[in-house]
Amino acid sequence: MKKITSLLLLCFAVVLIAVACSSNEAANAELDKKHKPLPDYVMNSSEKIQETYKMVTNYPEVVAGVPCYCGCFAQDGHVSNLDCYIDQFGPDNAVVEYDSMSIA
Repeated sequence: MKKITSLLLLCFAVVLIAVACSSNEAANAELDKKHKPLPDYVMNSSEKIQETYKMVTNYPEVVAGVPCYCGCFAQDGHVSNLDCYIDQFGPDNAVVEYDSMSIA
């Protein structure tokens, strides 16, 4: 029993150290040059909102699977959470226009 407890504590410590030492890629994310720069309403927002817009821009396929529940379907035709951040994509999935819905 002591061996199992020791092993569990060791695993927990390793996971804790790994999390503490890992770099936060989302916080340091930069936009690919193919995308339009983030608009002023995003850049004048909190760091969390800026990080979120960067993540959504860089990984749109992830957010496209998250349904939108803000009620903007009837008004704006939004079908996923992606629509609340990105208004239009161009060639090669480059963001051409952002949506300000996520700021409000």
